[in-house]
This record gives sequence, C-alpha cells and structure tokens, in this order.
Amino acid sequence: MQDILQYINSVEGVIGSAVFSNRGEVLAHAFPSLIDADSLKKAGALALECTYGLQVEQTLDIIDLRYADGRILVKGSPGAMLCLLCAKNINLQVLLITLNLAAKKLESLLPEQKEAGAPGRQNVVPADQGAAADILKLRVSHLANKEASSSFDSFGMIAISQPTSKYIGDFYKASFKKLKLVNEAAGTSGTFPVMVMNDMGQQYDGTIIVGPGIEKKLKVGEGDRVEVALG
Repeated sequence: MQDILQYINSVEGVIGSAVFSNRGEVLAHAFPSLIDADSLKKAGALALECTYGLQVEQTLDIIDLRYADGRILVKGSPGAMLCLLCAKNINLQVLLITLNLAAKKLESLLPEQKEAGAPGRQNVVPADQGAAADILKLRVSHLANKEASSSFDSFGMIAISQPTSKYIGDFYKASFKKLKLVNEAAGTSGTFPVMVMNDMGQQYDGTIIVGPGIEKKLKVGEGDRVEVALG
C-alpha cells in the first residue's frame, strides 16, 4: 500500500495520503512526520462518519473539503477510503485520474486485509468507538425545531434518519422498533420506541435525536455519545 500512497503523493500539491478501512482504522499512510498517529486515527473515524452520512459509496465519488490554506479529499472505494491532504490550488483533474488508478490497485490488496481480520461495513463503529467491536456508539443531537422535538419526546420516543436506521440495522443485522441507549459516563440508560424520519437533513445522519425529557433522563447533552443496542 505504501507504493500506492507514494504514487498519489507524486502528484504536485499532494501533502500526504492515507488508506482507512471501513471501520475508520489506518491501514497505511504517507504523511509528513508532523502529523502524528493519533491525529490520523481521529481523521479516519471522522472520515468514516462523513462518508457514511453522505453515502459516498452509493451516491458520490469523492468528498472535496476546501479550507483557506488547503483541501482534504476523501474517495470511497470498496472496502476502504483514500484520504488526502492537499494544497488549495491543486489540479483536481490530474489528481482524479491518479486516484482512479490508485483505487483500482488498492482493491486488489484489500482481500488480504480482510483475511487478516478487517471487518466489513456491518461492523463499522463511528468516531470514539468503544473498546469492543460489537458496541455501537452514536452522537446525541437535537432538532432545530423545539416544538417538533418536544412532540415526539412527549410520547417517550427518540428519532433517527432513514440512513441511520439502515446503518443500525446493518450493524446488528436485524430489524428493530426500539433502541436501548446507555450513557456509560453517568450510569443511565433507557429503552425507547424509535421514529424513523425520512425528510431529515444530512446533519442528522449517524446521530440519535432526543427531546428534552429523554435528554434529562439519560443525563446527556448534544454531541455526547451513547451506546446504542436493540431494544
């Protein structure tokens, strides 16, 4: 994989590159020494959440995040993700040709990674995953519309987006109508009926939406992570 990454890095304007697994693990990287391993692990976990929420493998070829001093590109590939840190003025057309060739080479190496124990997407855990691979953790979020949030909260329900519902179902390989949420830090938990909402913005993908009552019961705030299990 290092040869593939060096091939990508040969494009003028590429500062560094990495290959992340479908669990957000760093499989290989070629970054300057100032970017440490912990930073790459965090980047891998965040790239995983981003590509899942945007359904990159199904709907998009690449994510191009532009900043004042540079760009981050994430390209989805069967079984892995390519992540690049680039100069802001990089020639994207040239880079995409290189990435397409690199992705094909990468696919031929991924079966070896799977034999070594790298799991498939059904075992994906978002950023800040638990120590056990079978524990799913998702962020808590709120609806911008407080009245809507209080409405489903009054029925003791939590809400998730359609992509999040599929994500959880794929993770546990089972359908569900209720979810158990555990806030390990506070020692609180609860099992709640789930409302799947189809018209939600992408910012809610990969999150559990709770109203004020459940938030108080679980002692959680927006952005906190809770363990999610089938109810």
